[in-house]
Amino acid sequence: MSSYQSNQIKLINTSLIDPHPDNPRKNIGDVTDLAASIKANGLLTPLSVVPNGERYRVIAGHRRLAACKQAGIGAVPCFVLQLNPLQQLEAMVTENCQREQLTALEEADAIQGMLDLGATTASVAHRLGRSADYVRDRAKAASIKTEVRAVRDDFGQISIGQLVAIARYDGQSDRQKKLAQAAGTSNFDYILRNIERADRDRQWVESVAALLVEPDNGINLIPDPEKPYSDPEWRYAGCMFPSTGTPEEAIEKIREQNPAAVSIHTVSQQVYLWTRRDKTADAEKEARRAAEQAERDARRHALEEYAAASADKRMAWLHGHLHGIKRDKLIETTARLGLLQIIDPFPNGFTDALTSWNEHSGSRKEYEKISGIAAEDAPTAARISLQTADWPLEAVTILAARIEWFIDAADWTTVNDTSRRIPGYYQILQDLGYTPADDETSHLDQLIAAVTEADSDENEEDEENNQ
Repeated sequence: MSSYQSNQIKLINTSLIDPHPDNPRKNIGDVTDLAASIKANGLLTPLSVVPNGERYRVIAGHRRLAACKQAGIGAVPCFVLQLNPLQQLEAMVTENCQREQLTALEEADAIQGMLDLGATTASVAHRLGRSADYVRDRAKAASIKTEVRAVRDDFGQISIGQLVAIARYDGQSDRQKKLAQAAGTSNFDYILRNIERADRDRQWVESVAALLVEPDNGINLIPDPEKPYSDPEWRYAGCMFPSTGTPEEAIEKIREQNPAAVSIHTVSQQVYLWTRRDKTADAEKEARRAAEQAERDARRHALEEYAAASADKRMAWLHGHLHGIKRDKLIETTARLGLLQIIDPFPNGFTDALTSWNEHSGSRKEYEKISGIAAEDAPTAARISLQTADWPLEAVTILAARIEWFIDAADWTTVNDTSRRIPGYYQILQDLGYTPADDETSHLDQLIAAVTEADSDENEEDEENNQ
């Protein structure tokens, strides 16, 4: 026991000896093998104890005491020492460091206990044979609060380097807990770097803010940090980040850009630049936007009206004329309509038409307009009719209804799978005797021109890619 050793040995009953409450080693581990050895060979090394009233407390030999009690040993030899609380703790720390490996946290708590009892950093370092930095690091680790230690059962196994990093954020329990949960994993360094970067960014913004409030700096600082982009007086003109440069460099760049005002946003770690709004120009711009939107809405409305009217016209014609078309012509039309839909934008293609009629409303309403049969009766009626000699009429009705279902107002102005079928569909109808109205002819001509232009652009792009 170094300078605290005694030459006097006393036999003391193990029932009178207690573990020391300040023992740095919190878990003495399994002493079964040691108990068997002591039972066979006796206790070869005396315990070191201090008086505690009519009882004693162990200074050195906590594992040996536990093993003796487990082995049923009555009296054991002990060195009885006279030590004050600080000397007791110093002796236990020294003993554990020499004989039994303490965790970094156990050692940290013990060192902090010595400092709390009045020891100096230098004296603790000397006693342990360590450097002052070694002692200071462990004192920092000991400052970690119980609530942070409780985030994981194996907190005591965290390395001293990571404990010191966690302790650095004393008073910021959320950060400490996040770091503690990641300790021992590759994610720890990532989280620590993010925290450090956030602190640097915050310090940058605070430094810029301090420079902006200096008198006579010539920059107008808007005090409201939550100023919205839609502020009626100010228009957002850009921002500066910590990556802009030092706070002094950021101030110089602000002066170069000469905004009407700046504002500080500590949450996003940014400095916003503002110019004054020209309310007259803004009003004119808003009026132009409103007029353009109104024009777009009018065009869309007109297109929707046209699409609905032309669809009703086509289906009314089919309703009134299909029954008068010869069977061979209907068979030919069935084939042509089917071929037109071989590459169907609907996921399962045209083969899904009848089987899916019971699950969704696709083309049922269109079928009703062409056939005159109620939409809810469409699946049954179609299956029955397809098994009769009039199947060509039913097939044309189903196929035409399916195409009508796909055609949307936007398909008249947008080149896509459906719009590419519209000219072919009209050709089939015209071969049956349908006569397009002037507005239909005009829309068809525009659509064909758009498809032709799109195909030309695709061909040119393919040629360039192949060169």
